[in-house]
Amino acid sequence: MIKHTTKVFALLCLLLINTVAKADEGMWPLTLVAQLEDKMKAQGLNLSASDIYNVNKACLKDAVCRLMAPGSGRMFCSGEVVSNKGLFLTNHHCGYGAIQGLSTDADNILTNGFWAKDLSQERPASEHVNIGFLRKIEEVTANITEGIAISMEESARLDAINAKIKSYKAELLESLGSEKSNYQVDIIAFSNNNRYMAMFYEVYKDIRLVGTPPESIGKFGGETDNWRWPRHTGDFSMFRIYANADNKPTADYDPNNKPYVPKMSFKISMKGIKEGDYSMIMGYPGTTQRYTYSEGIRYLGTKERPMRVALRRSIMDVYETYMKASPSIRLMYSDKLAGLGNYWNKFNGEAHDLTKPGLYEKSKARETEFERWVRDNNLTETYGEVTSLYDEAYAELNKIGLYGAFFADGIRNSVVMSNAMMLTGAYKTKTKEETKQMVDRLKSNSANLFKEYYSEIEVRVLEQVLSHIYQDLDNAYFGEYMKSINKKFNGDYKAMAAYFYKKSAGSSQIKFDKALDKAAPNGKIKDPLARWVNEYMDIINVTLADRLKVANTKLARANRLFSAGMLQKDPNALVAPDANATMRLSYGTVKSYKGNDAVNFNYYTTANGIVEKFVPGDFEFDAPKQLIDMLNNKQFGQYADADGTLHTCFLSNNDITGGNSGSPVLNANGELIGIAFDGNFEAISSDFGFIPDKQRTISVDIRYVLWTIDVWGGASNLIEEMTLVK
Repeated sequence: MIKHTTKVFALLCLLLINTVAKADEGMWPLTLVAQLEDKMKAQGLNLSASDIYNVNKACLKDAVCRLMAPGSGRMFCSGEVVSNKGLFLTNHHCGYGAIQGLSTDADNILTNGFWAKDLSQERPASEHVNIGFLRKIEEVTANITEGIAISMEESARLDAINAKIKSYKAELLESLGSEKSNYQVDIIAFSNNNRYMAMFYEVYKDIRLVGTPPESIGKFGGETDNWRWPRHTGDFSMFRIYANADNKPTADYDPNNKPYVPKMSFKISMKGIKEGDYSMIMGYPGTTQRYTYSEGIRYLGTKERPMRVALRRSIMDVYETYMKASPSIRLMYSDKLAGLGNYWNKFNGEAHDLTKPGLYEKSKARETEFERWVRDNNLTETYGEVTSLYDEAYAELNKIGLYGAFFADGIRNSVVMSNAMMLTGAYKTKTKEETKQMVDRLKSNSANLFKEYYSEIEVRVLEQVLSHIYQDLDNAYFGEYMKSINKKFNGDYKAMAAYFYKKSAGSSQIKFDKALDKAAPNGKIKDPLARWVNEYMDIINVTLADRLKVANTKLARANRLFSAGMLQKDPNALVAPDANATMRLSYGTVKSYKGNDAVNFNYYTTANGIVEKFVPGDFEFDAPKQLIDMLNNKQFGQYADADGTLHTCFLSNNDITGGNSGSPVLNANGELIGIAFDGNFEAISSDFGFIPDKQRTISVDIRYVLWTIDVWGGASNLIEEMTLVK
């Protein structure tokens, strides 16, 4: 299909550090699987490397899917195909947006659950999720870096690289001929912009919701249990991929489409697991930063993470107060709370762990060794600036780095502020035609801006964001209007928020549309909150723009040169590169762990824990009465373990991170034993360093998934599609 020459990306193993990785450490590119085969077999694998990854025949990678945001093509979760009719599983929290979007007060499937008993009952979810299948990997480093010297000035180099990526991506798409409309090609940087790979994804857009447990199962334990063990969460949902008569993608939902016939689907193991069993995870981990400079560890642990944790927690407290009082508001804000809460919990743990002894010292030792190698090999001209670049960059970020974080975590999470910011775009246009286009675009979407909107929540969120920005950031960089409004209200952020809310067109659709009608080229922004947000954005884009650019350019250059030096320093080291949203494999074993002193955790949980944790009417630990009755009566069907209990979740020492949510967990035969959905709090800083004694992946046992579908949900039709191995 692709006419460009394929090269195996073997050099990915030459990355970043000078020690050989432990067998169970690393999120490995599939192009390195052949080199890992002996190590994986030593831990129990019964398959060959070509059974896992092969470009010439169907293999396990063809049953792994990439969940992508429609429009942007951005990856956000992983999934696995489990039938020859395009049925796939992912996490409940990965399908959350679709489940919520398809829910109404009259038909609240988020609360009640949903199971399609035949194809006609499946619900279109194309606006919430697309699916990508990785068809081919091609090394393109030479194509992208040709003629670009390692010493080239960083911003100019990045511009040149991006231009080549854009041009070559278009060339690769054209090489697909008539198939190009079905594909997305990503050219991804590895090893801090020292190597590049092209990933070819065949993208299916007609996706339909097939089944979901109620939120009380799919999110049992809520934020209290998030990142914690033991877990009893049935974190899964089920969708189906549809294709045209030729089994190819279509532009969107089409009632004439048929269920997609995959190249490969996973068989499902009913045999259960025991400690020490081989486990393997394939999916799309987001990003890790395991080679962060020591001063970066200090900055994140003492400043950036704690500040973001406090801001997010304040907004979450507002959400939860109102959500607990109203099922309708809970439905409206559930997806927002879930999105904020997951990374609030993670950042909270990282803020704690990054300040403990260990990670900083490890980074410092690695840097000291690197500096010694540079001196001993007379490479100061090439790599000698690395340390000073890092120190200068982080010194500046300590002063001004939080402005961008507070925009992302604060302003972007305030609907009123975000709407006010959009208005400024209409008033900053240069011509009548530009104004009309901007106004038409914003008006066409204005209903969606207020779709999940409750005024009492939004005015309190506005208050919290204003409070944190004024109290946590250096006011010296604020504009005159920001300073004057603070002086006017004398630090009374509740009153300030009430004033902005009353006066701003961002607080209601009617006022928003009316304000758009008044937009004109180079118009004067009169809306007070729009003026405020515009001044805040000027801090980032004008006042501090040059300083931020210089700091980030120094950081990017230091990262690139450090990585290039490590490639040169240890060219034969076999270690996994940082995760970067491309498909990876991790291998290990089912394994318990010791949490803290005198705290030993078993490797699995049972449904008994659901009954023990159950609190009727609780925001996080409620459960359907029928479910509790069935568990008490041990109505486990064929899904009980040999010990007579229904296993719910289990642990393994696989190396994963965000994005792996929904990934298949496989046994030694490549059969599905679970769905990965979380990590444990004791190793929550694992993005910065692997912690072998404590790091664990938390997965929902596939037998609990099947029990929920079949015994609880009564959807035996879905079980019949799958291949169960006993």
